[in-house]
Amino acid sequence: MDKPSIFISHIAEEKEIAIALKVFLEKRFQNTINVFASSDEDSIKLGDNWIETIRQSLQNCKLLIVICSPISIGKTWISFEAGAGWIREIPVIPLCHSGLTPGKLPVPINSFQGGLINSQDDIRKLFKRIAGLNNSIVPETDDLEFYDAIQNFETQIKNSLLSKDTTFIYNLLFRQIDVLKYSIFASTVDYDELQKVDLNNFKDHRYTFNDTYNLFNSSLIMYDINEKVFQRYYKTVHQLADNIKFVLTYSNINISPKICELFNMFLFSVIKVDEWYNGIFIQDKQTENGLRDLAIKMIKEEPLPPTRRYSNIINLFIDYHDSLEFYQAWLIEYEKEINDILRAGNNL
Repeated sequence: MDKPSIFISHIAEEKEIAIALKVFLEKRFQNTINVFASSDEDSIKLGDNWIETIRQSLQNCKLLIVICSPISIGKTWISFEAGAGWIREIPVIPLCHSGLTPGKLPVPINSFQGGLINSQDDIRKLFKRIAGLNNSIVPETDDLEFYDAIQNFETQIKNSLLSKDTTFIYNLLFRQIDVLKYSIFASTVDYDELQKVDLNNFKDHRYTFNDTYNLFNSSLIMYDINEKVFQRYYKTVHQLADNIKFVLTYSNINISPKICELFNMFLFSVIKVDEWYNGIFIQDKQTENGLRDLAIKMIKEEPLPPTRRYSNIINLFIDYHDSLEFYQAWLIEYEKEINDILRAGNNL
């Protein structure tokens, strides 16, 4: 009697998982079945017409397994091969991995009953279905080597997706991150020093409360030439918060837990910026009566560390200084996490 043939549909990027499954099936069923995976050299040999070989394998197979991941389900070839199985009215079994579950499969693949490739219960159901093709016993599903291979591949896929989406996040926020750095420098150094500032040395920047009188300087960013530094700083925090909200609510983006935590910290911090903004804005307008100059004098002469006083204008500037320190520390953590992920992605 001819051995029943199993066809494994997969994309080239996931050949390791297809070959691991092919080897696992052949091992457990003790070569009583034929398993075809186009990426395996035993399935398509040198000199074979690969399109014709795939067509014949689809025509002769008794069961079709579709390897499904967040990457593969967007490829037309997967749907094409699954459709060939549906036309022939043979079992089509989607096996999901790397965060995709049967409940998240798109139309029309979600019409087939699927499972998880790293679940022994789902593999047992697959084995039972295959065993029914040639009336054989259902073999054991335990195989540490196979499940380790799946787990390692899923980790690779996850890191690859995380690296790609982290690059998107980096590019989306890059401009505002740099303006936030500039705002912290511009709040704490004089004009002459500001011309020499290198944003790449941001984490080494040191300042005290007495330096923050520069917040009343005009912004040197060309499109904000009529704004003060504290206004640009306030607007940048809010613009960055809006983009962070977009990233957090866009379900198709993979975000590392650390970056997600940092983003939430940022959103919670915005209220602190709102608390000092209106008071400092009013102070900036008090030029005729000399109140703005008095505020600058207070900042320069305040003994360190600065002391909060009941209903005193100094409290606004202490809040301002505290926010500068918070965002500097936040930016250092954010860039470290971003760069660590991107370096890891480049090493995949």
